Amino acid sequence: MHRNSSPLGFLPTRLLLAASSALWAACGTAPTAPAPVALPTTELTELAVNVVTADLSRPDPDAAFWRDVAPGLVSLIAQPVTAPRPEITTTSSIYVQAVHDASTVAFRLQWADTELSEAGHLGEFSDAVAMEFPMVGDKLPSVMMGAKDDPVHIFHWRAQYQRDAERGKPEIKDLYPNASVDMYPMDFKDAPSGGKDDKEAFNPGIAIGNPQSYSKTGVDEIIAEGFSTSSVEEGHGAAGRGVWKDGMWSVVITRPMVIDGGSTLAVGRPNSLSFAVWQGGKDEVASRKCIHMAWLPLKVL
Repeated sequence: MHRNSSPLGFLPTRLLLAASSALWAACGTAPTAPAPVALPTTELTELAVNVVTADLSRPDPDAAFWRDVAPGLVSLIAQPVTAPRPEITTTSSIYVQAVHDASTVAFRLQWADTELSEAGHLGEFSDAVAMEFPMVGDKLPSVMMGAKDDPVHIFHWRAQYQRDAERGKPEIKDLYPNASVDMYPMDFKDAPSGGKDDKEAFNPGIAIGNPQSYSKTGVDEIIAEGFSTSSVEEGHGAAGRGVWKDGMWSVVITRPMVIDGGSTLAVGRPNSLSFAVWQGGKDEVASRKCIHMAWLPLKVL
């Protein structure tokens, strides 16, 4: 995305247009410039998911087919219900696009964020985005994480997870290179035959199988039945990839249309979804986030 482009990256810069026009003028007839794609200013009332023939097996925020999918505007507000709450609305809107290939659905989610945040040091948090689906399409639970016996299915992408997958999870020496301690059990190199398993013995999260203690590949799948009930589930093939450029995140999350024990999307079957965004650089984590306070109808075509 060029700095002079629209926030969604659909428009070439004036400089490129001028250079292109000059080149074609020298060669003969200049091509017609593409019509500007206006960003939506009114609230999306239904998200249409059109079928495409493109390969959706890998999430790609820059795939060419996104240029032919009109974005929809979804308004967000600072989470207002449970403490701790954010003091202001840091992310007021998110632009949403969606396509499917009869087996996989891909969502591109874009929002403004002035800084890239990937967490790491103590007190640093990650940029993130989540999509929430009702488990049963024609029965809408509370949009605030569902309710008892009315669960929701959440797909949660974090920039931190993507950093860990692409560049490796940072260790203590990476985060605090000048730290000096007598012994830090997880990084104690001088123990006899000390290896990965020996180090992990000092990590209680890994010892009890806490899924949040392991490195991630991008997306958590979560089932919830109300506040403080989130349970990270074994992955069912969801994937995600984000690109941050010029103060804008573009994140694509892909998921199977049918997930046993989870939510199902099908042609002609009514469903809904909702969204949440975290700006790590604004100290947003857990309940400190911006959310869509309603279910958005979703229609697979």
